[in-house]
Amino acid sequence: MTERRRILLVKPILPYPPDQGTRVVSTAILDALADSYDVTVLARILSEGERRHVAALEARGIRVVTVFPANRRSRAARVGFRLAYTLHSLFTGRSMKSLYDCPGAFVSAARALASEPFDLVILEYWQLAPLLRVFGAGRTVLLTHDIDLLVNAQRALLETGLMARAAATRRVRTERGEEVRAYRAANNVWALTTRDADAVRILSRGRARVSVLPFGLDEARFAGEPAPRTSREVLFVGAMGAAFNRDALSYFAHDIHPLLASIEGIRFTVVGGALPASLEFFGALRHVDVPGHTADVTPYLDRCACLVVPLRYGGGLRIRILEALARGVPVVASPVAIDGMGLEAGRHLLVAGTPGEYRSHIERIVSDPSFAFSLSREGRAFVHARYGPQARGEGIRNAVAALLQPAST
Repeated sequence: MTERRRILLVKPILPYPPDQGTRVVSTAILDALADSYDVTVLARILSEGERRHVAALEARGIRVVTVFPANRRSRAARVGFRLAYTLHSLFTGRSMKSLYDCPGAFVSAARALASEPFDLVILEYWQLAPLLRVFGAGRTVLLTHDIDLLVNAQRALLETGLMARAAATRRVRTERGEEVRAYRAANNVWALTTRDADAVRILSRGRARVSVLPFGLDEARFAGEPAPRTSREVLFVGAMGAAFNRDALSYFAHDIHPLLASIEGIRFTVVGGALPASLEFFGALRHVDVPGHTADVTPYLDRCACLVVPLRYGGGLRIRILEALARGVPVVASPVAIDGMGLEAGRHLLVAGTPGEYRSHIERIVSDPSFAFSLSREGRAFVHARYGPQARGEGIRNAVAALLQPAST
């Protein structure tokens, strides 16, 4: 019997459950590989409650090694480590992101695993680049979910408060060098979009072997046949812990919503957690519903008229757009939100660059069900072909197989 090859997936957070974008990608990787390879996961857990998710992965035959960092074990520890990391960052120039996501205990756990004969090590995020030295760049691929230096630069331009802009500018300065060095130190890099892959090729000066990792939704996401929608509910989905989602909702609430409010019967639902204090006024409006965080957005996708994604900055793959299109939901998004995904404006979804364009597109969708239905069918067909089950399974396995081939082939 041929011995199965061994793969190690390393992620700063537990890659399960698939309740946010990066975990959805990680789960797709595990789904594609678990039956064909011996898979081990190394991850931090951020609370004792996450151990139940560890058990769920282990029940699938996936070995899980966890690190519960000291900075997460109590409120006092969080405050103390925050202060210590801030001083460390100020004196050494190391970014807060790498200090939190790749602490000493995590590096020690990686060193303990490095002696095992893994055929491939997948490191998620550039801030795990110190582990390239632990495992060796030759058997490692760095998976970048987006290009943070580009996202950070966009964010810095949009910040208005003096303190917020200063913090954003420092983030650009401290993280940029680390991220660029990570791409140049890696032999292999996976990106999730063509735009990000092109950026890594430039930033790495051609040193890294860069490819786009196929990603796909499972067949269950395409269940049922889409039908014309009569709803007038506009849906926003985004975790409020992410700065780009908070900015997008603020832009929607202040600049887009006032233009939409006069459309008869229009309603708005915001899914993704509690609103920040600066947006509590929006949640208090009579025709706005904020149900908070939910593990499954499918019921909201099935009842809404359209999904709105007014991102002003961001990167990577917008999983929420793919999930909406797979369910036959018309989408109105910004150019930033779909960059590098291959979606065609006017055919697969509608793209808006100004508040007036959002008003025009959303009004047409809620007023013309036949047009909205035609748009949703085209979007669904595209997503199934490019981001469907074949990409999720065969596509990911092929990407792994390409890295496992001997260098001479």
